[in-house]
Amino acid sequence: MAMALKVGQFLNSHNVDFSLTQHRHTDTSFSSAISAHVPTSQVAKAVMLKDQSGEYLMAVVPSNRRVMIDKIGRMMGKQYFLIGEHELPQIFQDCDPGAVPSLGQAYKINMLVDDLLLDQDELYIESGDHENLIHLDNKQFHKVMHDIPHENISGYRMMFSQEHENRRGWDWE
Repeated sequence: MAMALKVGQFLNSHNVDFSLTQHRHTDTSFSSAISAHVPTSQVAKAVMLKDQSGEYLMAVVPSNRRVMIDKIGRMMGKQYFLIGEHELPQIFQDCDPGAVPSLGQAYKINMLVDDLLLDQDELYIESGDHENLIHLDNKQFHKVMHDIPHENISGYRMMFSQEHENRRGWDWE
């Protein structure tokens, strides 16, 4: 597929300069980073949450981090839960199952972005398939995220993942 239709339309309509970075088929943003030979801290991972009233929120964090759902809940004054994997195809109809682009704006979904991503020189986001990442420089990422709320919403992944990443020579924060 290369890129989801809504993602491409969103990027083009906002005059965003980007390129595609191909990699072998993967199932997670973390694995995509490793396969594409880019630092896992530079790949933005979309985590879909839902509150008790059914409103979605896309939390975007580095692929080497985890979302602090309780902190988001305190910040937003609501309780959030991870959505079920079975709900994703209904929301992201033009994407391969599980390949969620970190561009909630393209799907009219509220977003919250982790501060760590805003400091990166280069960023990569899922394109909507399992074999391509969208590559943006910092300026273009800020252009895309200029009116999206941001906060420190991520924590460290489990120790096993950290050790695995260090053995591969990637930066760990």
